[in-house]
Amino acid sequence: MTGLSNSQTEATFIDAPRDPDLQALYNYWNGVRGKRPMPSRQDIDPMAIPKLLPFVFMYNVTAEGGGYTVRIAGEELIRFLGSNPKGHPAGSSMTQRGAMVLVKVLDAVAMERAPKFRAGKAHWRPEREHRDFEGCFLPLSSDGQTVDIIFGGVKFPRDQSMASATAPSLA
Repeated sequence: MTGLSNSQTEATFIDAPRDPDLQALYNYWNGVRGKRPMPSRQDIDPMAIPKLLPFVFMYNVTAEGGGYTVRIAGEELIRFLGSNPKGHPAGSSMTQRGAMVLVKVLDAVAMERAPKFRAGKAHWRPEREHRDFEGCFLPLSSDGQTVDIIFGGVKFPRDQSMASATAPSLA
């Protein structure tokens, strides 16, 4: 599923995380899943990854499919978006094209039940400057088969983010 890149998003799928924090997040997810296709939400312990919390997000996947709601958003993502998207549909604070691409990425994770990694320019808000980003999207499943949460992280270059970000609760 590499056809989501275009001149507006300038983002593409990548094979693995490049950013050290996103590598650590992926390694944590991979470690807690063990031999299962994916871990559950209960396997994710925020106390095990405190340094990564400012960069994490979680999307609830609707049972009927085709919909995603922001469960949590770390401070780095909130800072970039300009507001906390918690409780809102995925992409609701983005441009129409940005939202469409995000939903396609989330669909790929949910349908394929596999991690996805993306990097490029974030053209998510027309009134904000376009910044480089890297994203890591990881499936979680309460029954071991159906993706019910997508967990992950997004990073922006260090010089573009606030160093003293606070961490969200992983409720």
